[in-house]
Amino acid sequence: MSAELDQAHVEPSVDAQELNGNNAVSDAVDPTETAATSTTDAGDATVDADASDAEVDAEESTNTEWVPKKEEVPPPSINDETAFPALGGSSGASASPISWGPSMKTSPVPALAKKSATRAKGSTIQDAFNIVSELSLNVSKIEFSKIINELKKNYGVSIESTLSSITKTRSFIVSGKPKDVPVVKKELIRRLTKPVQVRFKIPSRTRSAVIGSSGKNLKPIIESTQTRINIERNSSPAPGQSNDNDEDDEIEVTIDGDVEGVEDAKSRILHIVNEETKNLTTRINVPEEIVKFVENFNVNEDNLKISGPNKNNVISLQGLRDDVLIKKAEILSQLETLKIKVKSEVKIIPKQFHDAILPNEILKQFNVVVELPDRDADDESVSFIGLQSNIEKAIAFAKSETGKVSIEILDISKAHGGNVHHAASLAAYFAYSGLINKIGTENDTKISIPSYKKLSTQGLRSVGITLTSSTDKLDSKKIARKQIVEQVNKLPPSRVQYITDISSFFSKQVGSAVETSSKAQNVAVVPFSHLSQGNTNEIILIALDNEDDEFAPSQDEINERLSKVNESLNELRKLQADLKTTTLDVSNDKQQFIEGPKGTTLKALLKSFEEASSSIIIKLHSNGESESLDQVYLQGNKSDVAKAEKEINNLLKDAENVKDIYSYSNEVSVPANVLSRLIGKNGANLNALRDQFSVSIDVEDNASGEKASLKITGYKYNVEEAKTHIQQSSKRWADEITKTLHIQQKYHGSLIGAGGQYAKRLQDKYHVRIIFTQGSDDVVIRGPSRGAVKAEEEIKELLDYLIDNGYTKELQVPTKSLSRVIGKSGETIRGIATDAGIEIDVQNQGDKAGEYTTILLTGTRKGLKEAESSILAIVKEVEDTITVELEVEPKYYRDILGPKGVTKNAIIAKAGGSEDQQRRLLQIPDQGSSDKKISSTGSKKIVESIIEQVKALVAEKERSIVETLSVPKDKHRVIIGQGGSVRRSLETEFNVNVNIPNSQSDSTDVKITGLPENVEKVKAKINELTADDWKASVDVPAYLHAAVSERGAFTRKVRLDNNVEIEHGNLSGRAHKLSSQFPTPPKTVIGSDEETIKFTIDEESEVKKDDVVIPWRLKGEAEDVAKVESQIKSRLEKVSKDDTSAFLWVKNPQVFRKVVGPQGSRLNNIRSKSGSQIYVPRNSDKVNDVIYLRGTKESLEKAYALLKSEIEKK
Repeated sequence: MSAELDQAHVEPSVDAQELNGNNAVSDAVDPTETAATSTTDAGDATVDADASDAEVDAEESTNTEWVPKKEEVPPPSINDETAFPALGGSSGASASPISWGPSMKTSPVPALAKKSATRAKGSTIQDAFNIVSELSLNVSKIEFSKIINELKKNYGVSIESTLSSITKTRSFIVSGKPKDVPVVKKELIRRLTKPVQVRFKIPSRTRSAVIGSSGKNLKPIIESTQTRINIERNSSPAPGQSNDNDEDDEIEVTIDGDVEGVEDAKSRILHIVNEETKNLTTRINVPEEIVKFVENFNVNEDNLKISGPNKNNVISLQGLRDDVLIKKAEILSQLETLKIKVKSEVKIIPKQFHDAILPNEILKQFNVVVELPDRDADDESVSFIGLQSNIEKAIAFAKSETGKVSIEILDISKAHGGNVHHAASLAAYFAYSGLINKIGTENDTKISIPSYKKLSTQGLRSVGITLTSSTDKLDSKKIARKQIVEQVNKLPPSRVQYITDISSFFSKQVGSAVETSSKAQNVAVVPFSHLSQGNTNEIILIALDNEDDEFAPSQDEINERLSKVNESLNELRKLQADLKTTTLDVSNDKQQFIEGPKGTTLKALLKSFEEASSSIIIKLHSNGESESLDQVYLQGNKSDVAKAEKEINNLLKDAENVKDIYSYSNEVSVPANVLSRLIGKNGANLNALRDQFSVSIDVEDNASGEKASLKITGYKYNVEEAKTHIQQSSKRWADEITKTLHIQQKYHGSLIGAGGQYAKRLQDKYHVRIIFTQGSDDVVIRGPSRGAVKAEEEIKELLDYLIDNGYTKELQVPTKSLSRVIGKSGETIRGIATDAGIEIDVQNQGDKAGEYTTILLTGTRKGLKEAESSILAIVKEVEDTITVELEVEPKYYRDILGPKGVTKNAIIAKAGGSEDQQRRLLQIPDQGSSDKKISSTGSKKIVESIIEQVKALVAEKERSIVETLSVPKDKHRVIIGQGGSVRRSLETEFNVNVNIPNSQSDSTDVKITGLPENVEKVKAKINELTADDWKASVDVPAYLHAAVSERGAFTRKVRLDNNVEIEHGNLSGRAHKLSSQFPTPPKTVIGSDEETIKFTIDEESEVKKDDVVIPWRLKGEAEDVAKVESQIKSRLEKVSKDDTSAFLWVKNPQVFRKVVGPQGSRLNNIRSKSGSQIYVPRNSDKVNDVIYLRGTKESLEKAYALLKSEIEKK
């Protein structure tokens, strides 16, 4: 047989659909035989004994299934790149869908013919088969004989052949040894049949499984079947494309070879596909409008698992493919039916009644979903969604409920002079601190505050707090309203400071930065920039009242506290110096490569910074302030921004240079012993990774050896990130070990600790898991090798301690003494246990019927003895308890109690009583009660001491007198002291009561109550404390006070520069008010909409003069006082000449920062150069866009020119 004929292969094309309908192939083969060849006649079969007459027609087959190719190709080789699909493949057209899985019906390649059973005789077997005419090669009788003789000679077999005269089908019977017969059959088919080609479809996701790692699955198929196999590459998914469909994208497989090799290769490939697709995981997205009507699935059968809907409205199905598909169809049908039945009805309900609607209750009672508009929106539409019949009931219920409530809107912006900005700040504080929720809960009232975003809106006109209560609880609502009003009134603008120089980028770090200082200074910090989602850059500081302060702090004290908290933000200010903001120009269509499939690439990029303890903001289609389709906004640390820019540029570069970027593949090897953990139960971990990075992850089948290979396919960046994640996780898991300790169960409880405290601490400390096996002595430690060893050491140390300290003793304690032994909230018994270093367990603590209760002590012998002694001492004390009553006039109750119970506590402490017994040891009737009896219950010794002290106190009060001492108002703070410290010191030292008028009263009388001799001593001490210590005094007319003081700035300046304090005696209150006053500008000074700046001189303005004089008393070193006195007189002389007022209105008051400058430097410079008084309003002022000036007309013109110049600077 010629080499040419042996190498000839015809490659017909075939339609995969047509393959499914044909099983039989017929052909005619030349009956050239050797002498051993027999001839038979079987009906239509005719044997031609004359080999010379046998010719094979090379007719073209009429079966459209097999279309011979005209060109000849060499036989396939596994070393030929074009024949090895693992190295490539072309895309082909998709065919009709095929149902994959266990129920898949495959269409075999047309058989050569029906086979007879193989017959065996002794050590030989027979195999009979046919070659139909359509598949027969046109070989001459000489070539046919050569083939037969060659095979018989080489393999020692017998070959019989017959030819049907009708169908031209050639039949063969091959007899020989079992190992030779199949080889000869294969050779006959290969050399006597035309090469064929078959094409069929397989799911794209099975491609890697068919090929195997480095071709290990496909190579054996190619070699054993001597075929050429080409598998189409996976098609590239679009960015963000989801692959939740059950019928995967399909790819085409093309097999070339002899008919039997092709059939065998196809069968083996489909077997692999069948194994890969027998299980299916799929999802159902539940429409938002019906998801609340779908009950959660919790199916956990062997062949089917269903869960959801989850928070993303997804139902997950996993199991055998057919079961999953059937169940999915059922669920989809049910959802569609539900979608048709569910209706929506919209009702217009006034906004104030929205809080009275109860969506959860309506859903529970009527299965109707209520959708309320955003509370900040003006929309009053309320949607009711559900079955029509239920909707009507739900609406009726909602209407009924709104009729049962009383609603009130409290506009807190009316407080403090109508300062809306301040009101919004207080509302934000009330919400952030939980104060509003507390007030609402305590008074059965629902209280709603506008959102942080609305509160931060520029141009806000009012701040309304909505109070809603049932009509039968109107009194509770009134109390709630009163409490809110009280809170608002307690916090004037002077207690609030706004920080605006911290970028909102650091808003999340504000809380930790000020945590220590804010607690120490009792200042509330509201990170408004964070709460409002960047709508403002404000951080609000609010100085609160200290609980111990009996009097309100001065403004200077408030400012100092606020300043200290502000200073704690300096660390963020330092970090801010390294903050970088940039905008990249990236076309809209290219930004998909930064976002990645379903946003996973951007998420992974941001997460890489979080894992490095960094933070960065990346906004697509944004310039940082508004939407910008072709820009990407970045903000963060300079190095982080540079790194992010580099990553983004790499992503864009890859998108340009990498072909098929969404089908990029990479492989990663992991230790075989961590593979199961990587996959997780039912593939949960692997599926989570696929979702996290939106990639395909294929695990090597039947992995053997120390390593297992995984192939990751998807978007390039995501593939590399997923690979890194898998490598890091595998490394961590590979280091995990398991240690098992055998510890008697009786020690398990102590090793675990109360509430698992000790075990949890070990787990967190060493990153291990500790399992105390129930019903067994085994304690299992699993985790990183080093951590597991350390945890094991600590457990053994504790066990040794428990063994050494495991002595026990039972005490029988009278049940009536038990509460005293235990103490308030268990404090007493815990103290005993801690001091003795043992464990104490009270048995049957809830049983109050028994006369005695058992207490079990566990620990060292010494500890047991100490604890027993302490417990028995308490028992003895209880048995020694007496009750004594004493008749006392109610007017002395307040003296016995003392301020905040101080006197009562001191009496008990002196008698030897403990804090937890105070209520029993000294019971005093309520103030205003007519009851004249106080009582004391406790140890006889302690009670007798308390009664004697009370008698002595009452006797002293009966001898006490009340005297009044007139002390100038400005001296009151001297005898009060910070937080009332001086007053308390006087009362303690001289055993008197000192009553000082509050700051709002005009009275100067200080009342002193006590024994006559003590009262005289206190009066002398107060006179000593309040003696004048100022070195000089300057009288300033009241109408010039504000000008001289520069609204308090001058006072602060001389305090800092000259260490001189300025006081105003009894007129301190008036002086403070004058300094805070700001002339109300006439409406005429406000500019029009077209103007941006307007300067107005009021030549007719006159300052109202009166005869009131404010004393300026100077305290300090004589030299410094003389300097300041000179400055005051100089300022007084200057401002007395100022006879004209002016107003400078600016459309955008934000530019006032330019005028003021750092630490007020520019403003002071302008004042100095112009000689004018200039007052720039604060942000919190009612009118904050007008600067007030006073001076001569000439100086005012000069001041205006300087101010305008600063304002117009770029």
